[in-house]
Amino acid sequence: MGYFKILPFLLLSLFSFNTSAQQKSSSYIKDQKTGCRIVDENNSPEISITWTGACKDNFAEGYGILTWYTLHKESTKYVGMLHKGELNGKGKFTFPDTQFSLEGNFVNGIMEGKGRTTFATGLKMDGTFSDGRFFILDEPYLSKLKNNKTSLTDSTAIYINEGTQNPLFYYSLLPEGSVKSTLVLLPSSGELVENVINCNKQLIQLATRQNILVIVPSINHDRGMDDDQLALNFLNTVFKEVITKYTAPSDKFVLSGFSNGGMIALRYTELARENRSRTTIVPCAVLGVDPPVDIAELYNSSRRDLAMNEGRAGLTPAKQNGLREAKFIVDFYDKTYGGPPEKYPEQYSKRSIFSRSQRDGGNAKYLIDVPVRICSDPDILWAIKERNRDYFDMNAASLSAMINILKLQGNQRAEFVPAIGKGYRLDGTRHPHSWSIADPQDCIQWIKEVTR
Repeated sequence: MGYFKILPFLLLSLFSFNTSAQQKSSSYIKDQKTGCRIVDENNSPEISITWTGACKDNFAEGYGILTWYTLHKESTKYVGMLHKGELNGKGKFTFPDTQFSLEGNFVNGIMEGKGRTTFATGLKMDGTFSDGRFFILDEPYLSKLKNNKTSLTDSTAIYINEGTQNPLFYYSLLPEGSVKSTLVLLPSSGELVENVINCNKQLIQLATRQNILVIVPSINHDRGMDDDQLALNFLNTVFKEVITKYTAPSDKFVLSGFSNGGMIALRYTELARENRSRTTIVPCAVLGVDPPVDIAELYNSSRRDLAMNEGRAGLTPAKQNGLREAKFIVDFYDKTYGGPPEKYPEQYSKRSIFSRSQRDGGNAKYLIDVPVRICSDPDILWAIKERNRDYFDMNAASLSAMINILKLQGNQRAEFVPAIGKGYRLDGTRHPHSWSIADPQDCIQWIKEVTR
């Protein structure tokens, strides 16, 4: 499971709080009691504010407390400096429902420079804000990190965090020496690219020292590589530009991704071998961090989750999130493929990375000659306690089955890595479905071996 993330959790775990939209805002909202105005990027009738500081020329000025309300319920609080109604100077954001906070320095409404994130768990993380985005990379790596905009506009929301009118982009981190190989990190569904970078800090910095170029594309909500032409075009565009711009060897690309990002990495690799004309590159290896690979099994496990937990009293917030995720998955595939896999088996097998129901594994046959590494944290006790789930509901079941089929078909470079107990989110909470189950040093050694 874990294919789709729930929005409230994104606020907690991804924490790449982007305030740059305020820079171009020309609308204002005012405190109804004082008439004092601040810059308003939302322009929504559901939003209201209060301001406790001074006013100058009817604009909030100086130090004070600015509180936002959504439908009269407090949603965000800012304590700090404003100038002409815009955040300027030192300040701190808190989100009352989650106790998540961000503090740093604002320049014309945008967080810039050194700052800190405090998670609901109490874990504090120091880092640097760049154009409102928070990074924990060390120097000199952060200075070398570059945001590259492409010519493609996100018309179908394959990157759901920044709207459909913005250009698609990718981060690149170029090593000091010549590029020996390229590591592509693909976000999970709904995940910000900045979170991918922060979750993989050690991996990225190790890669750079080994002359491995790191690329993180802004794609986190494709509808399947077979059907989402923009997603495929975007990745092809990025890979073509990277080869030209950074003189990256076209035959030394390693694709990797977490959850849905792992699905994208695996399916792109299959498509490259199924029909060479569809892809810019043929990846030399692929790494999946707990991705669902059999969408028929994903549908069925989601359906079981609904049958077991829907309407059950006393579900924890985490279990409720899991239930919402399961409902989303069932609804999504019902709408996309017309119904469940028993009615439309060809629709599911055609688009799955692996099909347990097919003797040859379905599309997995295109991975027979590819080094494939799959990482999973099959902690059954956590699954039972935290999600009311069992082994049949784990990604590990299909993942291990796929690796088994590949080995039986002769792929001795296919491996399943059971990283039991290794899954932790960036805020320190235990969660088997996390980037951390892929050990950075082990991954770098594997990348060096498969790109020789």
